Amino acid sequence: MLLNSEKFHKNLEQLLQKFRLLWPLNSIYVFTFKNKLFNVCYVDEKGAVVYKEPPNVEKPENSFLIFDIGKNGSNTVTETISDFGLNTLFCEQTAAKEPLLIGLVFPGASEKENEVSLICHSILSLYNQNFFDEKLQKSTERSKQVMSEVSVMHEISRAFEGSNSLDNLLHYIVEKSKFLMRTESASLMLHVAETDELEFKVVLGPKSEEVKPFRLPVGKGISGWVAHNRKPILIPDAYKDERFDPTFDKRSGYRTRSILCVPMVHKNKMVGVMTVLNRLDNQPFSEDDKNLMLTFASQAALAIENARLLISALEKERLDKELQVASEIQNLLLPQEIPQIPGLDISATYLPCKEVSGDFYDIIKLDEHRSAFIVADVAGKGIPAAMLVSTMQATLSAYLEGSLDLISIVDKLNLSIIKKSTEDRFITFFICIYDSRFSTITYLNAGHNPPILVRNNKLIHLRTGGLFLGYTPWQYESETIELKENDILTLYTDGLVEAMNEAHEEYSDERLEQVILNNQNNPTHLILKNIESDVNKHIKQTKLDDDFTLAVIKKIPQD
Repeated sequence: MLLNSEKFHKNLEQLLQKFRLLWPLNSIYVFTFKNKLFNVCYVDEKGAVVYKEPPNVEKPENSFLIFDIGKNGSNTVTETISDFGLNTLFCEQTAAKEPLLIGLVFPGASEKENEVSLICHSILSLYNQNFFDEKLQKSTERSKQVMSEVSVMHEISRAFEGSNSLDNLLHYIVEKSKFLMRTESASLMLHVAETDELEFKVVLGPKSEEVKPFRLPVGKGISGWVAHNRKPILIPDAYKDERFDPTFDKRSGYRTRSILCVPMVHKNKMVGVMTVLNRLDNQPFSEDDKNLMLTFASQAALAIENARLLISALEKERLDKELQVASEIQNLLLPQEIPQIPGLDISATYLPCKEVSGDFYDIIKLDEHRSAFIVADVAGKGIPAAMLVSTMQATLSAYLEGSLDLISIVDKLNLSIIKKSTEDRFITFFICIYDSRFSTITYLNAGHNPPILVRNNKLIHLRTGGLFLGYTPWQYESETIELKENDILTLYTDGLVEAMNEAHEEYSDERLEQVILNNQNNPTHLILKNIESDVNKHIKQTKLDDDFTLAVIKKIPQD
């Protein structure tokens, strides 16, 4: 039995340990189908390997299992599938040309497509590795060469497990192909699906340092023909084949004699093309060479796809953690409650999308009579945007505590952000200071969406200011406006007016303005609620692509 070996048990334990460090696996089941009878090998919760033969097959909970079809016993695959409550199934052909069915009990598997695929392909690689081991042990002919070939296959099938670098894996594959095929040179190109091109990645051999990165349309040249037709090419004499381009030979002095080029395909997906040149014994490539190279390319394609899946899963995990940290930073920066300011009715909200952006607002009481209202939007998302918001808030708070006028405050804030951020990390920024003694606001708009002041059915857009913060020094301007009773001032970020529906139509400034006009007689909490309701009516089931911040301020009689 393939599964009843100490080496396989050890590999199984190691594989389980690696995946359980990443994800909360419950169980994995693998069936082969020579008949409906099976033996079972599984790793229990303590990490011990157990092997049983029918009919002594029991269901261990929270375990990693592999089933191999045996010749004795009475248990059937159909019964086992229904007994174990599998929630996802995967079917692939083994190196022995037999179907392999893998079932998972994996919480949230429907949302972890990459992780599920990675686990299943790892089991397939492990099973194939065990098959090659058994095949090697039984072999009586070509034992030394078979040992070398299978050893390389094993290394390739395991290579992706210990590396999250695709470049390192590709170099490793080319190095092993050159060794396995005993050639002067070996190279690898990956398929770029978006442009249907082959992208040169790695070459090893004489004059390899002279090969510059390039792309080749699928269908052009030898490699392009192989990719287009998904068939290998065996060329005994390169210079007698019209598809061969001798330009590199002429430029470098290298002499290409014979060529073997094979496609790398996995699950009907074109992964790339591998090429080896010139056998070391000066003989042309044979049919055996072609078959061996095809087998190697198949394993290489599997390893590359698994590496991509692992890299994608790790990147997703990293981004999820970054998103959580950024969200926590942002929540700490936003006001926990709206301060009570005489003569003003104030309501504000912040609606996050899936990916945290750089939206920010604050309401700060400066003294008995003055209060500052700030809304800003940092270019970018995630932790970098959240950290820049944090820096801006701390710097602004320090300047607001002094006796500087508004223009000086924004000027110093701009210079500070220029020093602490890159060119692509600018901030659109609006600030106004309300003085209850005179019922006035003094404002400055640094490249932000102009806040809307509604007065007696008329719209006033607050545009005075200058360029956004963090790009270049600027001569800013400010303006002072008297607020009259029932005036409504609405501050917002672009995520609100750019919210799209299924038809990719934006909510728009005009629609926002109309809602405000229709709600002039309402208190601010109802105005805010009705704006949110209208945005949701517009986008329906479409998810927000950007956070949005909304603050509504209404002048009311002062006690």
